[in-house]
Amino acid sequence: MSEEVPVKRADVGILAVVSVLGGVVLASVLTTPELTPQFANVVFVATMLLAFFLFIPVMGLRLFVDDWREEDEE
Repeated sequence: MSEEVPVKRADVGILAVVSVLGGVVLASVLTTPELTPQFANVVFVATMLLAFFLFIPVMGLRLFVDDWREEDEE
């Protein structure tokens, strides 16, 4: 398990997009979607929560796809 996993820009981009969109959806479910500081705060908190919990699955998915591509090349 000493293998290091390099984080690529595309991975961070995918994580950011999924987290922001998921944060808006989650905030819309939890509170009334209005242009208020409270709604913006809920969006921010939901985005950070998703980014924290989705980092490992996104990296795992990329490793799975990379291994799958290497197997197809052989």
